[in-house]
Amino acid sequence: MFWALTRYMLAGCADFRDTDLSFVLHSPPLPDVRAGRYRLISKERQNVAGEFLYRLSHPLGEHVIETGKRLDTPVACVTFDVSSHPTRLAAVEELRGKAGWLTLQHLTIHSFEEEEHLLFSAVDSDGHPVDQETCERLFRCDGRAGPAPASADDLRGLLDRNAEKHRRAALNRSMEANSRFFREERERLERWAEDMVLAAEKELADTKAQIRDLQRQARQVETTQDELGIQTKIRDLQKKQRRQRQRIFDVEDEIIEKRDQLIAGLERRMQQRSEAETLFTIAWAVV
Repeated sequence: MFWALTRYMLAGCADFRDTDLSFVLHSPPLPDVRAGRYRLISKERQNVAGEFLYRLSHPLGEHVIETGKRLDTPVACVTFDVSSHPTRLAAVEELRGKAGWLTLQHLTIHSFEEEEHLLFSAVDSDGHPVDQETCERLFRCDGRAGPAPASADDLRGLLDRNAEKHRRAALNRSMEANSRFFREERERLERWAEDMVLAAEKELADTKAQIRDLQRQARQVETTQDELGIQTKIRDLQKKQRRQRQRIFDVEDEIIEKRDQLIAGLERRMQQRSEAETLFTIAWAVV
């Protein structure tokens, strides 16, 4: 897809050779890009080193993608040729001989995080819908563009309704994912809170048990020196006990703070905003 876009965007600026996915750039579109032979990055063969290794992050590659995204896309008719595709596309082959309308939307959802979706909506000339996956595979085929046919208002209206349905479905999926995330985070918080409290309470209980054991020993000692040693240990353990009691309060405060953060995150996710942009609408046919 990157190679096909490059061929389109640099037509007239470069000579392309498909056999080794290379091109000779003779009219650079950017001042910091040199003329010369570029080769598309590959996992199957040895890559060239340096600035002539062509890839998505190359300045020329980034220029091709960004300028391609800004192209004007008036309504047109695109005829897709599935017959000459090198591998079988069963779902697209079922559309051979059929025609219809198709639109592509870019949906951006703003909630806790920003999501982006590309949503295809398509119908054939009988009004039957074409699913998202088939539309995506359709664009793997070579095609030729022609002038747009006369608008079929009934089909265009059906297409718009389907597009709206797909937008709502994507928004619902996003909201469900947010709810699922909140439930998982809440359960994780509750398990963590329970472990933290139990650990702090166990430490306190162990210290109390040590104090009781020393107090029993103090009642049985025969010398003042032995009792002094035991009382010193009891004093140190009682100081530790007070710190452990305070630690339980600190843990509870930490739990409340994390729960507040979780609730604030949920509130941000619930404030969902979305923007939908139609990237293009075409009449299509498959041969």
